[in-house]
Amino acid sequence: MEFASISTLQDWRDLSLLIFTAAGSVLFVVSIFFTLITGYLATSTILRTRRILTNNLAPTLDSVRETAESVRGTVGFISDNAVRPVVRVYSVYAGARRFVTVLVRVTRPKGTG
Repeated sequence: MEFASISTLQDWRDLSLLIFTAAGSVLFVVSIFFTLITGYLATSTILRTRRILTNNLAPTLDSVRETAESVRGTVGFISDNAVRPVVRVYSVYAGARRFVTVLVRVTRPKGTG
């Protein structure tokens, strides 16, 4: 089939089918190539990210865990040595104050106040 001999509509149809088939085959091969490259790049990116997270995140988490344990110990120490004595002293003060208030009410004569 020569281009000069394309005169009928069927010849044009056959030529377009051949061209579109060839173009479709080329595009299919190119898309497979790009899919393989994209898959390789995605896999290597995921592996690199995993390696970075494993090498950098694990020590950071250990440090955070140690800091949390240190804070927990500090809070316990402050609670035992600073807060509890203050609460006890204030409790004794509040109890004594209430006792005096009740005692004053009981000893007051009924006619006053």
